[in-house]
Parts: sequence; structure tokens; C-alpha cells
Amino acid sequence: MISLIGFSGLFFSFLLSILIFVIYFFQNKKYSEKILYYAIYSSFVCILISFFSLMFAYINSDFTNYNVFQNSHSSKPLLYKIAGTWSNHEGSMLLWLVIMIFYNFLFSFNKTLDNNLKKLTIFFQTLLYLCFSSYVLFASNPFLVNSIEMNEGLGLNPILQDPALAIHPPMLYFGYVGFSLILSLAIAGLILDKINTKWILVTKNWTLFCWSMLTGGIALGSYWAYYELGWGGWWFWDPVENVSLMPWIAGLALVHSLMLTQKEQLLKRWIVFLSILCFSLSIFGTFLVRSGILTSVHSFASDSSRGIFILILFLVITSFSFIVFIFKSTDSNKNLNLLFLNKTSTLVINNILMIIACITILLGTIYPIIIEVISNNRISVGAPYYNSTVLPILLPGFLLMSVAPALSWQTNKLPKLKSYLFSFILMSIITLLVSYFTFFNTWGFIGIFLSLSIIGASLISFYNNYNNYGLKKFIIYNNALIAHIGVGIMIMGITCSSVFQSESNLSFSINETKEVNGYVYKLEETKIYNKKNYQELMGVFKIYKNNKIIAKVKPSKRYYNVSKMITTEVGIYRHWFQDFYIILGSENDNKWSVKIYQNPLVNFIWFGVVLMIISGLIGIRKK
Repeated sequence: MISLIGFSGLFFSFLLSILIFVIYFFQNKKYSEKILYYAIYSSFVCILISFFSLMFAYINSDFTNYNVFQNSHSSKPLLYKIAGTWSNHEGSMLLWLVIMIFYNFLFSFNKTLDNNLKKLTIFFQTLLYLCFSSYVLFASNPFLVNSIEMNEGLGLNPILQDPALAIHPPMLYFGYVGFSLILSLAIAGLILDKINTKWILVTKNWTLFCWSMLTGGIALGSYWAYYELGWGGWWFWDPVENVSLMPWIAGLALVHSLMLTQKEQLLKRWIVFLSILCFSLSIFGTFLVRSGILTSVHSFASDSSRGIFILILFLVITSFSFIVFIFKSTDSNKNLNLLFLNKTSTLVINNILMIIACITILLGTIYPIIIEVISNNRISVGAPYYNSTVLPILLPGFLLMSVAPALSWQTNKLPKLKSYLFSFILMSIITLLVSYFTFFNTWGFIGIFLSLSIIGASLISFYNNYNNYGLKKFIIYNNALIAHIGVGIMIMGITCSSVFQSESNLSFSINETKEVNGYVYKLEETKIYNKKNYQELMGVFKIYKNNKIIAKVKPSKRYYNVSKMITTEVGIYRHWFQDFYIILGSENDNKWSVKIYQNPLVNFIWFGVVLMIISGLIGIRKK
């Protein structure tokens, strides 16, 4: 019964979206505008009913639903039953629809834009919704019913049973899917030739929100990989990680371009191009994840027919968008105010660097696929390629970031030049001392210098921009500086946790102690716990410094009864300046193999990201 209700909600949402599509062509008729908006609201309510019906089926362990049978089990904790709703291909695509129409619903209340532009944006957003709801209805229906009665399900992948992974997909989708509204705004603005100041302001606000959500989603996934997968790192250049990074970089370029256009009223073609690119990359990433082309822990599906459906959607949507872009976009006759060194020139250079980095990541991601199709030989492109290509491309952009806030829009002059020169000299001396007293590493030196330069220059700009408008308004109008400080802190965390990380492979007997980098580790005992849906073997370690206990860490291994899988649960003692990261291995002759990492300043990564997200959300308030 619940599956029937869910499917009915999905189907009626689809029909109501067709009604929105049709009504748009009769918008001059009496009452047509009211019917248009009522249809949007009704369609949103119907898809919510559909989504919560699927969630209810998961909570109640309704195994008559094939999707629930495939991805759940009655012994799962409630949180993971709820998260199971979107932790699979069909359910995640239903979430995609919910978020896509949610954006349409919210946008329908917009009172800033011209009414015709607003309705045409809704029209294109509805058209996109129809495309993806067709895919769910005909190729990825989450409400199929089991032909035979089942008393239990097959369970959810154990590594997905984690709080961060429960939040990670929805946050990602608010970014990915949100870019569909940016695309709709761009196409509507082009067709009506109304890419004006109001359009820029509205697009900037929606872009900031989508980019902030995507940032949070990627960060949550990275944090999950750090503490759940047990390999000591937080970014692997996995192909599916790459396809989330590409729209993030394009979105970052778009945010900066919208700032530039607000000041110059130029580069409108570039803004529209980036608006199309963001959502096109999101669809392309969805195709890679759901086609079976890529093998990854992040992949949702391996059905090539579904992949072809999404590929067709990608080609149709992207082709149509760029055709409109080519034939409808116009350039301003006003010259761009590019000087040797001003905010405009630095933003343009940064945009170029970000797009080059995006293309480089794209090539590294699809090149193995192309080679496999041509030669039937599988190759891999890993971290060495990306570290040696993408990072050098981004470095000049980070360097420009350290001076950009202090520059003028109209002149080459750098206000209070002495302050910045002294700041750079101080940062250079500090970086040199840090590098000398640890151990010299070129990347470490560069990373620390860039980090301190960005933070220092941003703080100086904060001080120079201080005025009497009050703290709240001051923070709103200097939100970009908060983001830059966040980037600087993140770079410091990335540099130190990557370059200065220490790794030790040891073996412990019970009550044995070993010293690592001035800290003493003791394996006190091992315990076995029987939980509701798994059995856990836990090792209890004590960490000593100067004969004093500073932490008790409990790494473990879990055996999940339903899926017959063993997972490794990392034990971490978190400190402001480093993480003590312990992985419990296998036992041999009463000795346990143990891997210990010390990750300096790794928490700076997450702190920096939080500042970036806060900055993006604050920027929405800026006029």
C-alpha cells in the first residue's frame, strides 16, 4: 500500500509539472498565473508525499518494496533506516527530484526579478524536472513491489552506516541540483535579454547558497573518508571525488565572476557560460557515478542502460543550453577595466586558472575510460598526476588571493603598501623557521608560506576596511575576507597533514608499550561486544606523554552479520594541533598489527571549510 501511495505521489507530481509546462504557453489567459503557481505548490507536495512514503517503508522495514528489500534490514538502527532512503540509486534520484522542485518552489516566491523572467525561469526549471522525473519513473522506479513475500532484507553496505554519510548526500545534492536553477536563470535571462543588475544579484545569491552546500557536502564526504576508511588520509583523487570537485571549482569561478560583473557590468557571456558549465558538470558526474563506468566505493549503480539515459539527458540539456548561449548572448561594447594589477585583473586570472584546473581534472578522470573503450586495457590515473598538474595550476591563484582583497577596482595602486610588504617579509621568516626546525620540504615551504600570506593579508584588509557601520554590516560586506582566511587555514591543514604526517607500523601484545615520536602507546586490552546488527572487536590503547595519560583510544573491527562484511573503525584522539590516529589490524601469535598516524593540524582543514561555508551564507545578505 505504501509503495502505491509513493508511486502515485511521484506520478501526480510528474503530471502537475506537465500542467505547469502547458500553462506557461497560455499565461495571458485569465487565472492562468494563479493556476501556474498552485500547480508548482501541488507538485512539490506530491513529490514530498512520494519521498516520505519511501522513507516510511524503510522505517517500517516494508520488504514488499523491492528497494527496501535490497538496501535495508530490520535490525538496522533507525538513523540508517532513514538514511537508507537515499543511500541507493533509486532513492537518491527521488531525493534529486525533491530538491530540484524545492528550488522551483522557493524561487516562485521571488519578488526581485521581472515577472516574465521569473516565469520563464520556472518554465525551464520545470522542464529539467520533467526530464529527470521521466528517468525516475521509467528507469529508476523506487516503488517496485516484490513478486514474492520477504521477511528480511539484504541490508545496507556497512561503510555507509555512518552519521556523516547520512548527511553527506543531501548536502551534496543541494549543491549539485541547485545549479539547475542557475542554469534556468541563465537560459531565461539570455532569451529575454534581461541579464541586468537584478539578475546578477539574484543569481549571485542562489549560486552562493548552492556552492556553500556543495562545499559542505564534499567536506563531509572527505571527513567520513578520513575517519571511516582507515587509510589515514582525507582525499584520494578517486574519480567520483573528482566529479564532485569539478562543479565546485566551476561554481567558485562563477561566484568570483558574479562579484566582478557587479562592479564592471561586463563579462556576461562568461557568467552564462559558467552557469551552464556548473550544472552540465553535475549531470556528467551523475552519469559517471550511475553508469557502471567507474568502480568506486561512492558508485551507486552499475546498470549501463540507466547510464545511457542520463548520458542522453546530459547531451540534450548541455547542447540546448549552449545553442541558446551561442545564438542569444551579446557582448557589452564597454571595455573591461583590466590593469596590470587591480581586482578585475586578479579575478579574471583566477577564473582562467580555475577553469584550466577543472579541465585538467576532467581529462585525468575520463582518459582511463577513453583508453579502455579504445584498447580494452584498463589504466589508472592517480594522485601523482593530479598533484603534479592541478596543484601547480592552482598555486598562482592562491598567491593572487593573498593580495586581491587589498587591490582597487579602478587603479593599480595598492593602499598601505608598506603594511603588506612587512607582512610578506614576516610570513617568509616564519615559514623559513618552521621549515628549518621541522624538516625541509619544498611543498611544505610553499604551502605554509601561501597559507600565512593569505591569512595575514586578509587580516590586514580586515583592519584597513574597518568602519563605523557596526559589526554586523562590516562582517557582511567583508565576507570574502572570511572565506579567504578559511582558505588560508585549510591550506595550512592540508600542507601540514600531508607533508609532516608520520606513519608507524607496529605490533603489540596485550599490556605492551611502544614509543612513537615522544609519545608512549600501550595496548591495554581487547574486548568483544555484541551489538544489534554487528559484532565488534575493540582494542583499548592508552597514550602517555611525560608519564601522564593524555588519551584513551579505541580502534575496532566490526563484523556485520547480514552482509557478512568486516569493517575497520579507526580510533582517533583529536587535538587542536594534531590527531593521533590508530588502526587495529590482524592478530598473529598473540601480537596485534597496529598502524599509527600522527596528523598535524589536520583539523584546520575542517575549520577552514566551515569558515568558507559561513562566508558564503553571509554573502547572500550582501546587496
